[in-house]
Amino acid sequence: MKIFITGHKGFIGSEICRQSRALGHEIMGLEKPNRMENPPWDELKAFQPDACIHAAWIATPGEYTTSPLNKSHYLWSLQLIRGLIDLGTSGFVVLGTCAEYAPASFPLMEDTSLELPESPYAEEKHRLHQELKNIFSDSEASLAWARIFYPYGPGEHPGRLISQIIQSRREGRSLQLNNPMGVRDYIHVEDVASALLLCCQRRYHGSINIGTGRGIVLGDLGAMIGLPGGVMKASMNIANSLPADSVVADIGKLKALGWRPRHGIESGLRTYSKI
Repeated sequence: MKIFITGHKGFIGSEICRQSRALGHEIMGLEKPNRMENPPWDELKAFQPDACIHAAWIATPGEYTTSPLNKSHYLWSLQLIRGLIDLGTSGFVVLGTCAEYAPASFPLMEDTSLELPESPYAEEKHRLHQELKNIFSDSEASLAWARIFYPYGPGEHPGRLISQIIQSRREGRSLQLNNPMGVRDYIHVEDVASALLLCCQRRYHGSINIGTGRGIVLGDLGAMIGLPGGVMKASMNIANSLPADSVVADIGKLKALGWRPRHGIESGLRTYSKI
């Protein structure tokens, strides 16, 4: 398969590329000086991608949720996807976000859980999805809207929570967690990429959660990594009882495709060097 991958040098995109090559796919990335606002149309016409995995978006911790670039990425994404449809690309996997949902005390489901995007990042992702649903309703191409939960793993931005906790441990200092009792669905970047590629290969059409279906109490992350300072450790059966401030995926649709995560949180944390 020929796959055009945007954001191919990013945290998730680079892992998609690695796994795509291992599976024998031919890939094309968005190389400089080309950017999202200026796709290399002549090269794309020559490449003739069968599919596109659209992972490019602003994602810098501390910036991405409120950045004005979110509106730009919405517009650039529409332009790109419309152009690729015109070229004959027949399969699309576009990365959405779990931030499109409202937190809930139960696993979040694609078609029934409340959608309540509250940041510019989540709002523009959600707006893109609504517009793409209209576009693809008149197209024979498939659209997998992949709502990514909490990706982690080696190579992530140092401002992400797990990397912050690891760095604090190395420096022997405590770290204040803003919400130690919050529950989040952390999914290793290798598992994110394998799920996205499966959606691409199967030409999945519709919204689909990319998570593990298991939540972890944020305070437990610090305890598992060995953060000093007595980080609060909660003991609860979160498979059966989620607090209200939970963002955990229902992955029934993903499992129905035959996908299973390679990593639990314990094995995933071991993939970091010098933890």
